[in-house]
Amino acid sequence: MHGTELLVQRDTSIPTYVYWQSDFEMDGLNDNVSSYLKNPLPVFYSSLPSHDETDQKVEKSFRADQVAKIRAAVAELLVFGFSGTSMNHHARRLITMGAGGVILFNRNFKDPEQVARLCADLKREAGNRPLLIMVDQEGGYVQRFGPPFTVIPHARIVGDTSDPEAAGAIASVIAKELRAVNVDMNLAPVLDVDTNPENTVIGKRSFATTPARVANLGFAYIRGLQCEGVAACAKHYPGHGDTTLDSHVDLPLLPHSLTRLVEIEMSPFAKAVDADVAAVMVAHIDVPCFSGRTESARKPATMCVDTIAYLRDALLFEGVIISDCMETGAIVKEHRIEEAAVQAVLAGIDMVLVSHTLSRQIAVVDALVQAVLTERIPYRRVMDAVSRIFTLKQTYVRSSFQDWIEKGLREFEIQQIGCKEHHDIVANIVYQSAAIRGEATTIPRRKRR
Repeated sequence: MHGTELLVQRDTSIPTYVYWQSDFEMDGLNDNVSSYLKNPLPVFYSSLPSHDETDQKVEKSFRADQVAKIRAAVAELLVFGFSGTSMNHHARRLITMGAGGVILFNRNFKDPEQVARLCADLKREAGNRPLLIMVDQEGGYVQRFGPPFTVIPHARIVGDTSDPEAAGAIASVIAKELRAVNVDMNLAPVLDVDTNPENTVIGKRSFATTPARVANLGFAYIRGLQCEGVAACAKHYPGHGDTTLDSHVDLPLLPHSLTRLVEIEMSPFAKAVDADVAAVMVAHIDVPCFSGRTESARKPATMCVDTIAYLRDALLFEGVIISDCMETGAIVKEHRIEEAAVQAVLAGIDMVLVSHTLSRQIAVVDALVQAVLTERIPYRRVMDAVSRIFTLKQTYVRSSFQDWIEKGLREFEIQQIGCKEHHDIVANIVYQSAAIRGEATTIPRRKRR
């Protein structure tokens, strides 16, 4: 075996190794694979075995180092979630496998100091491999970190001001507080246009009922987050606003023509690309104008090549494309998660989000590895995704603050979470919004630390 080997100390029963791709000669793989293995990106992998006999037979036709290299690249495409407020077996297993990202929920949150320790431990577990940590901290009823984090109003409150500076200020507050606990990405803003009163999943999570207002406020929000060093993720492309079903439960239909989508649903996403948004999340919604499917043969946008190609080729988005969670009803009612993940990556998804179940998360990685080994997924497709992920991580992922100066700075930042300045910024925007609507309002009391 060629290459420089570096052992990263972890669970000794599951050794983790680091290689640079340019150090390898992958003879025995097809030209498409071998050419991309010369890309000098860092690859991290573990020697976790496959447990399926058929998979093992396929893998035996490759050298062990070739399979491990492919597994390392594929694992970077996984974002996983887990339960608990501290490092546990679930998180350690996925990080050791080489998972590219972690999503946190309120189940992972107790207080700012605890979540800061958790993020530090997760990143230390990854060793010298950057680990992307993300959270849904939109505001309103989608705010995973509660008080003493500043209570953020739902997006419609901000939208009613029609003031991009208000959106930018709110985003800046959120970003400073996420940065303090070492979270790298906020899965926001919601750029869906709230055009359907019967929509049960978007509603006040949207800035407005008009595309221009959503686009302008979304632009400012993205800039506010990213100027403070937190990656933004625009969602839910190509637009979840004019649907009647919740994709957490079933597969919604977005029946409009491409002309209508360009004018209404996708206009805010085009503006987000102009804002240099780091990532875009694709929704599990059926969009027949792209998929050509009928009600009897539906296909989620996350698994549709043309939907994602439009984001790349027409909107000219060059960043990371993330799927919505693959464990939602929109997927599991009609697909095996492993197969859905393979189709999503084939369609152009760069990171596959599996938020809950360890067995499903491992199965997704295994399925993607087999798809590459059998040449169903071109290795070029995987390495394109890895390249984008690596660029995003270089820009936004911070360290586990082992340096004492960095640790001292982080402790100072944590003390600013929920501070009076942040509370006053939010309060002024809420009052401004209420005055425009001609309504009285109540500002949530600030929780003192």
